[in-house]
Amino acid sequence: MNKVTSLEIEGGVHRSRLSTQCHEPSTLFTQFQSSLSSLCQCPGSKMTKLWKPVSLVIIVIIITCIIIFLRHPQTTKCSGKWIGVRDNCFYFSNDTKNWIDSKRFCISQGSDLAQIDTQETMEFLKKRTGPSMHWIGLSRNQGESWKWTNGTTFNTWFEITGDGSFAFLNAGGVYSSRGLIDIKWICSKPRF
Repeated sequence: MNKVTSLEIEGGVHRSRLSTQCHEPSTLFTQFQSSLSSLCQCPGSKMTKLWKPVSLVIIVIIITCIIIFLRHPQTTKCSGKWIGVRDNCFYFSNDTKNWIDSKRFCISQGSDLAQIDTQETMEFLKKRTGPSMHWIGLSRNQGESWKWTNGTTFNTWFEITGDGSFAFLNAGGVYSSRGLIDIKWICSKPRF
C-alpha cells in the first residue's frame, strides 16, 4: 500500500509520495521466524554453536529457582495482622483465652484454630511463637484419637506430649492440656 503525505512549507503545499510497505503483524512474525530459523540452521554459525550451551544454562537457572522456591516457605500477602505461608494465612493472638473461646474467635474471623500439615509450617509456627504457648486446632475426647477442628483424624506425624484433650505449641514442640487455661492461640485459613 502506498501513502501520500502532504507537508505545508512556508505557505505553500509540497506533496511527496512515500512508498511505505504495510504488512499484517502475522506476516511480519512469519518473516522474522523464517529469518531466525535460517540463521540457526546454518552449519558452523555462531547461533548454532551457542544455542545448546545457552539453553542448558537457562534450564539450570530455572530448575535452581524452582528448588529454592519449594524448599523455603514463601511468605505471601494476607490481610491485616494475618501472616501468609504457602497457601495459608495465620493469625497469632496477643490476647489469651481457653481453647473453646479461642476456637470461637477464629470462627468469627472466617477461620479455625491452626491446622499443621507440613514440617515447614510446623517449624515456621514454632519459630514465630517462641516460648509462648499457643492453642492449635487439635483436640480429642478421652480415649479417642486426636482430630483437627475440620474433623480429619490426626495422622501422628509429630508427637503430642501430655495427657490432656487440647493441643498447644511453642518453640519446644506440641503439648496437651485440659483446655481450661488462658493462653494465646493461632488461627489459620486458606489464602485465596
